[in-house]
Amino acid sequence: MKSKKRTTSGTSIEQAELILKLYELRRESVMREARSYVGGEFLPASADEFVQIVSAGGRQTGFVLQVYGYWDMVAAFVQHGALDAGLVYDTCQEMYFQYAKIQPHLAGFRKKMNLPEFLISIERVVEGSKAGRARVAAMRKNVGAIADVRAGQGNRQRA
Repeated sequence: MKSKKRTTSGTSIEQAELILKLYELRRESVMREARSYVGGEFLPASADEFVQIVSAGGRQTGFVLQVYGYWDMVAAFVQHGALDAGLVYDTCQEMYFQYAKIQPHLAGFRKKMNLPEFLISIERVVEGSKAGRARVAAMRKNVGAIADVRAGQGNRQRA
């Protein structure tokens, strides 16, 4: 059986280079610290708590806005054709996890903050495909399990 020779277009190479540049940005020291906070400790239990964290000012507010702003930019690149949605799906799983952490509270946050388009690009990319919705649903279960563990730890610490 003959194998098909696969050609790589300039666009594919440019997209790969952009993905690598985006990866490099994620490695910057403040961004690493922000990602550590948002990927770990940050876990709002409600839209009100999400609003409080973002409205508080300070380092943690900056971390949340930096990380979600970054992922919204990546998603906007997808929406405007600079990046292929499949490439982002395959290489940016973290975006889906971060979105899963706020998804249940996003509509309430937008309403309370009067920001109807806040993180709209992430929402459109993640929720715009069956695979994206399935990934977020799986990650929501993971986020729920993390919340349950933390709630149990808090109860043990108070006892």
